[in-house]
Amino acid sequence: MESIFFATAALLVAAMLAVWRAWREGEAREVEARLRAAAEERARQEAEAREAEARLRAAAEERARQEAEAREAEARLRAAAEERARQEAARAQRESERAQRESERARQEAARAQREAERARNAERRAARLGDDLAEARTEIARTVPERDLVNALRKAIPAMDPERAKRLENQLESLARNRAQEAKLLADLNAAADEAARAEIQRKIEKARADAKALVQRLRHVLANDPDLQGVRLSLAWEARVTPMKKKEKTEKK
Repeated sequence: MESIFFATAALLVAAMLAVWRAWREGEAREVEARLRAAAEERARQEAEAREAEARLRAAAEERARQEAEAREAEARLRAAAEERARQEAARAQRESERAQRESERARQEAARAQREAERARNAERRAARLGDDLAEARTEIARTVPERDLVNALRKAIPAMDPERAKRLENQLESLARNRAQEAKLLADLNAAADEAARAEIQRKIEKARADAKALVQRLRHVLANDPDLQGVRLSLAWEARVTPMKKKEKTEKK
């Protein structure tokens, strides 16, 4: 009986040891699985960190590239602006020299013609002041742009305008061109005329041609200042005026 008890106890102890070893092995496997999962999570996080670092590096390189391109574009714009300013200065110098030659010829005219020209310049200055006061309330560029640039800008804008308005503007530009051509011809006739009565008549026609041209220029400036379809033209002229500083008002529309 006692031997049976010991045998049963031995079996129970062996069974308990087997259960304990199985429990220990399961726990070891579970710990190993947790360690493996933790290692995989760390590997995943490290991979994500490397990817994030690569994205940040790529973004930084892209920003650096864009900044380099922006600097190059700025340098090109600066160089273009400097070149335009240089060309404008050279043109201003040429025009100044031409104006000096014309002024020298004008001083050689007779005293009577000189007084009449002075009266005409005074009238033009008064008209210019009135025109400036009116245009100041509208748009600055329409008031200050030289006549030649005004005419060129409006001619370029004609193809994009409504046909009826484009025709009306074209007629005004052609009328201005005829007046300027007539003024030049009359000035030549005035220099060639010897008879005082004939000179007085020619001078009267010159005054009228100048007055008509002045009125046309004022109407064209009004069109530029107020026509909504010419917003792009105004912006273009304003930008050009910023890049190439305007000459001293080009003798207010060429006397």
